[in-house]
Amino acid sequence: MPNLLLRRIRVARERFLPFLRPAEDNEARLRRHVREGELYGLFYNKREPVSMAVTADVSASFAAGGREAGLAPALEGLRVCECTLLATASAFRGRGCGTQLLMRLCGLYDADYDVMIVGTGDTPRMRRFYEGRCGFHPCFRRADFFMDGYPQPLIEDGVTLRDMIVFCRFLRPRGMPGA
Repeated sequence: MPNLLLRRIRVARERFLPFLRPAEDNEARLRRHVREGELYGLFYNKREPVSMAVTADVSASFAAGGREAGLAPALEGLRVCECTLLATASAFRGRGCGTQLLMRLCGLYDADYDVMIVGTGDTPRMRRFYEGRCGFHPCFRRADFFMDGYPQPLIEDGVTLRDMIVFCRFLRPRGMPGA
């Protein structure tokens, strides 16, 4: 897709909440991710948002004694960033825009982080996207993630979501963790 410009959005970020809403059903979580993370977008002809992502430094969670250190021993002590939200405009889905955004973010972060993680529902479509298209590998699960904090069960591609599967991609050559 030509003419796609990567931009970091620093001001008036709330105006992109409707764009990001398909990536997060919980309004409070959506607002927290946008408020606390870094917002990036791919824009067509410099103005039209095509795909957007929010990232956050989660290294402390994987430090010794961190919240998720025991879940992914291969990530302990590493500098870890997480893509907490990823959304693509419906008119641009299936055209590689989400993949392009994620790959550009991996390239942008490779100087400051060892690994990028991303969590999603465990569906065949999401596995194909993260593993097949983006080169991520299953790393660990966040048990009952979709059962907590959501008023109704979340169903994606006919699958009722329960656990979040977390994929990782090492940003520099290094051994891969187990699933």
